[in-house]
Amino acid sequence: MIRRNWFSGVTPKAIEIPRPHDGLLRVGRQRRDDLIQLLAVFAVLVLSTLAVAQPLAPPEMRGDYNVGETKFLATMTGGRVTTIQVFYPTLVDVQDASQYTVFTPAGPYSLRSPLGAAHDAPVAPGPFPLVVYDHGGPIAGPDNVRLSQLSLHESMASNGFIVAVALHSSDAVIRVRDLPLVIDQMLSRSATDGDLLANSIDSARVGISGFSAGGAAAIAAAQGWSEKGLAADSRIKAMVVYEPGTFNYSPQIDAGALAMPYLIMGGTQYWIAATVPTYFNATVNSSPRYYVQNPNAVHFSYQCNFATEIEQTREAALLANPSIPEPLTTLIPSNPAAARAYMLWNQGALVFPGFGAGAGGGRNFCNRVGVNSIRSLDADGDGFTDSPLFSPTDAFTLAPPIPEEEMTPMVHLYTLSFWKAHLQGENRYRHFLTPGYAHHNNLKAVVTIE
Repeated sequence: MIRRNWFSGVTPKAIEIPRPHDGLLRVGRQRRDDLIQLLAVFAVLVLSTLAVAQPLAPPEMRGDYNVGETKFLATMTGGRVTTIQVFYPTLVDVQDASQYTVFTPAGPYSLRSPLGAAHDAPVAPGPFPLVVYDHGGPIAGPDNVRLSQLSLHESMASNGFIVAVALHSSDAVIRVRDLPLVIDQMLSRSATDGDLLANSIDSARVGISGFSAGGAAAIAAAQGWSEKGLAADSRIKAMVVYEPGTFNYSPQIDAGALAMPYLIMGGTQYWIAATVPTYFNATVNSSPRYYVQNPNAVHFSYQCNFATEIEQTREAALLANPSIPEPLTTLIPSNPAAARAYMLWNQGALVFPGFGAGAGGGRNFCNRVGVNSIRSLDADGDGFTDSPLFSPTDAFTLAPPIPEEEMTPMVHLYTLSFWKAHLQGENRYRHFLTPGYAHHNNLKAVVTIE
């Protein structure tokens, strides 16, 4: 310590006067600093633990990104030219008025984008996993099927995936040959500088998906089809299929060749559903594999845009001509929107007997169509489509299916959780794929994991 002569204002010489407790004070200050540092570390650990302990929320319809979309023409097997619809993550603002135009021989109709997709918007900085989806139906794909899973595919894009949907061929073998070509097209665009999709795709994370005949094609692309001399595409790392099957292909034959994680979903009313457990049990080299059975679901329960498309096309037809007969019960071929509403509403009956019973249509599981319409179908005001227009059971659907408002969120939940866990590598999402989660949340789903 320096002692100063304050009276004279002069400090003749600085003299250090040691204090007996200086050493103890230094030790005390050191201990205090150590304690503060220790408490800071402890606080960080506590906060980190609390953050980890927070329950993980299920995947949301809208994820971290907005949605971009584009479509282009591509050459497939034998020179066939087809349309490829692409959904992808973008940072461009939501486009509230965004619509898709669907072309039919009778003329076009429009569907609203569920998440406000921006057409031909720049892709968000990637790269992202790629999922190639093959739509259902044994015939050559009409334009509407590129949007048959519209809400699901926009949600996947919002959650960080690129989804490609090509209109497929009427030939089952060509459908399988074409799926690797769709992957080729997408990877080529990603590798091309200046392309809208440049640098957008992680080529090491490619998934395959499909519904019905498209599901069978997806399986054959993933595991090979030995009878036709078609090898598996080794770029495919994971798979999601919904009631896969077709009349001229049995995926069980090469099931042992499949060696990747996959999710398969199926109901209990359509004949194809009965083949799902057999296939699941035969894929002994795939792990983990998930089988989600939805009791009483019909075949078209797995099309996530069914109710929305019926609602929008019916309403568009009525707005254009309020005096037309009820579009759901009267086919009006000259009105493309009204005709589409009729086809989807009566799908189960229209595909019978060719497809058999249990395919289902909107009239069996879309129980809120027309409730808020300019020509309401809810005369008693209970919030549901009136009967007998809505009929859960009929000659083609023998048991009441799971309502669309319950079924579509389940398809979203299982699909997004699987892709996040097995293509994005976020293993924590496996929680939503467990039997326990379905049980505790009263989901109409019986889950098996092998």
